[in-house]
Amino acid sequence: MHVSSEARASRLTLVWFVLFSLLALSLFRLQIVRGGYFRSLSEKNRLRLVNLEAPRGKIEDRNGKIIASSRLSFNCTAFLRERPSRIKKSFERLSAILGEDVEALERRYKKKKAGAYQSVVLAEDISLEQAVAIEEQLNLMPGLMIETRPLRTYPYAEATAHLTGYVGPQSQEESEEAEFHGYRPSDWVGRDGLEKSYESYLRGHSGGLQLEVDNKGQYLKVLGVKEPKEGLDLQLSIDADVQQFAYDQLQGKRGAVAVMDLASGGLLAMVNSPSYDSNLFSSSRGRKEVGKYFKDERSPMMNRAIQGQYPPGSIFKVITALAALESKKTVLNSTFSCPGFMIVGGKRFGCWKEGGHGTQNLYEAYAHSCDVFFYMTGRAAGPDAIHQKAVEFGYSLASGLDLPGERKGSVPSREWKKRRLHSAWYDGDTMNFSIGQGYLLVTPMQALGMAATMATKGLRIKPHLANKIDGMTVAERHSSPMEATPEYMAAVRKGLEEVVNSPTGTGRLAKIPGVRVAGKTGTAETHKDQTHAWFVGYAPADKPKVAFVVFLEFGGHGGLEAATLANALLLEIQKRGYL
Repeated sequence: MHVSSEARASRLTLVWFVLFSLLALSLFRLQIVRGGYFRSLSEKNRLRLVNLEAPRGKIEDRNGKIIASSRLSFNCTAFLRERPSRIKKSFERLSAILGEDVEALERRYKKKKAGAYQSVVLAEDISLEQAVAIEEQLNLMPGLMIETRPLRTYPYAEATAHLTGYVGPQSQEESEEAEFHGYRPSDWVGRDGLEKSYESYLRGHSGGLQLEVDNKGQYLKVLGVKEPKEGLDLQLSIDADVQQFAYDQLQGKRGAVAVMDLASGGLLAMVNSPSYDSNLFSSSRGRKEVGKYFKDERSPMMNRAIQGQYPPGSIFKVITALAALESKKTVLNSTFSCPGFMIVGGKRFGCWKEGGHGTQNLYEAYAHSCDVFFYMTGRAAGPDAIHQKAVEFGYSLASGLDLPGERKGSVPSREWKKRRLHSAWYDGDTMNFSIGQGYLLVTPMQALGMAATMATKGLRIKPHLANKIDGMTVAERHSSPMEATPEYMAAVRKGLEEVVNSPTGTGRLAKIPGVRVAGKTGTAETHKDQTHAWFVGYAPADKPKVAFVVFLEFGGHGGLEAATLANALLLEIQKRGYL
């Protein structure tokens, strides 16, 4: 059947009408119905947001020497919205520059879940040469970028690690909560030490770059910049040279050393050994090595100065004598005979000198650290008076030092033993208590506080590390007077001078020329065959400027190892003009 030309034209017109109608309907759907969605996708494909992390504030010693700062590092990052085929080709080129497998790069890329504008770090803290090589080929590696990031660095490393602490990434739980405080999930935070204590001051405020890219993922221009804001600087009371010297003296030993400037209450040094390198925590690459610290049986991560709890041994005899004198149970001219032991409750309590010291007065008993003298003094005073005096000196209380994690030690009492051990208090407990043994545990920082209180004739000084924040002074000497009879305080102070300056004093190895030192040795028994070595004191004895503590864990004898180290420390302090 012949179809007229008019009919064919009508059919063709109908076909075109249907096609144009479908096209119009599709355009309506794309532009009107789903226009917002596709505009959003277009913007996401066109825009890239780069985080600019802010440097943390510097930490300096009292003389302006850098203890912690930030250096510029280079990271190679990848945006998460690139097409898989395109990003794979970029990884192949990047692999050749970094010397890493493509598979390893792909695993890092897929591991991190992030938002539309976020990037994932493929290679952290790369060399300048690698960064330049990548930058030169970015037009051939769509989706990749070189970003800079401030990396925390600690010039004194192990010597200051327990002061500064370290920084680290947030956990998933922390990042969700931290967003309310202005943190981004990628921001690192202070994890210990001063980095943690002063996090709100040291942390900066991150900024960002908004970039425009073409359909190939290549960068066209910067659309916007929010400059990062650096954190505030922190100046410490610490003298970095004294800190380093004290750390060097502790090498190969376990223990802690601390020195206080009595005029301000600021610490000139606070050192722990063994220690750790806080620089390793500053990057993801370095953090892979820090597992060795947590596995080390010597506990290098522990801040022994404020977290170690130990029997104080004979340094506690300062408390015992004052407790007896203040309670009127002994008098200044009391003497006791030491045959080398004492029998209490059918049990023999020996003096460290087997043959005994003979008749001893207070000053001789301090000089010779006669155990029998203080057994008798402690029994006369009684455990209640000794407990009360210990608490007055700050034992069983945190010193208030501006570091996290300080422990309080333990000062036993009749009630404490009944509550904790379900047992009565016996005379033998008092004997051990009197010479700093038994259930008594103290921290080196508490022992330093006792030395400072004796040096100031009865003032309990709160120690601190931070002197200034952003140039403004934040530290003042905080002290509280302790009830003490001046006559008794003077007598014990004279006894502490005899410890160092008597020809037969147990602390004579700590003596230095030109300055009269007062102090007390301690050799504390432990559950092992080894003993802890203590030496606490202050100098000059007549007008004290510094107080100090030397503690050596399983380190021998207070009058030998600890006193020898104290001698070297005092000579260094003297050389630097602090005495």
